[in-house]
Amino acid sequence: MGLIRMSLWLHALCLLLAFAIASTAHARKYDDVIKSQFIEFAVYRDFPPYSFLKDGQPAGIDIDIGKRIASEMGVEPRWFWLTADETVDDDLRNAVWKGSVIGRKVADVMMRVPYDREFSYAQDGYGLPRNDMVVMLAPYHKESWQLLRDLNKTGKVRNLAIFQYQPIGVELDSLPDFFLVGTYQGRLRENVHHYPSVFAALADFKTGKLSAVAGMRSQLEWGLDSKPHNFDIDNDGLESLGRKSWDIGIAIKHSYRQLGYAVDAVISDMVTNGEMEAIFSRYRVSYERPSMYDVES
Repeated sequence: MGLIRMSLWLHALCLLLAFAIASTAHARKYDDVIKSQFIEFAVYRDFPPYSFLKDGQPAGIDIDIGKRIASEMGVEPRWFWLTADETVDDDLRNAVWKGSVIGRKVADVMMRVPYDREFSYAQDGYGLPRNDMVVMLAPYHKESWQLLRDLNKTGKVRNLAIFQYQPIGVELDSLPDFFLVGTYQGRLRENVHHYPSVFAALADFKTGKLSAVAGMRSQLEWGLDSKPHNFDIDNDGLESLGRKSWDIGIAIKHSYRQLGYAVDAVISDMVTNGEMEAIFSRYRVSYERPSMYDVES
């Protein structure tokens, strides 16, 4: 009787393992994507203007880019909604090469990844590559940190000294947050107001509770809806910020480069023929071509 129970237990365990393996999605090579007639993009959850739900439907810059890529490849676009982890390294692991602890599901392509040689070749504390399981390519936009000012409150002052006396909003734990509370020997600290998101800060800015908001240019522009003549967006005062701008592109698992090259070709055409700029314009976001497209005069 004991042997029979043991046999049944082992059989059930094998079935569970087989089901787990079968239900785990893996990043796929180019031929598999074409054969399946769909491609899955990892996009950040609730991250306008890049990826969000509008009336229950996927919307945003990255969604539109993904649809265009899928159309060019002759397949259906699908979306893997990614919740941001503690670091981009974690997001890459969860999105395209290993999957999260729960589910182990991954996408074929991850959108909105920093396209930066230093980041791509970064090493961990043991001198080993941090991101050797992924390839980052196809930059499609240059993002930047900016300041949105109400000129009726800040006047002609173009540095940060004004915020010793005027309130400025910032997303909690963002790079501008750390910078603003530490600059001017901490003299701005009392007037730096922390919010769970840039959009929460923008809500107070629009009602006059804040004189300025620091954040990503794309989110500041999208969140404004309209731009009165007394509202101004630039990076004046942020010259000492560690990184004022960075290119964004895609990431794929390192073993599926053919798929990455196919996506890269579509994105490159979109950048050069003006389609990319048109997508950003639809979301009221100023488009800036990535550094690799800069042509020396």
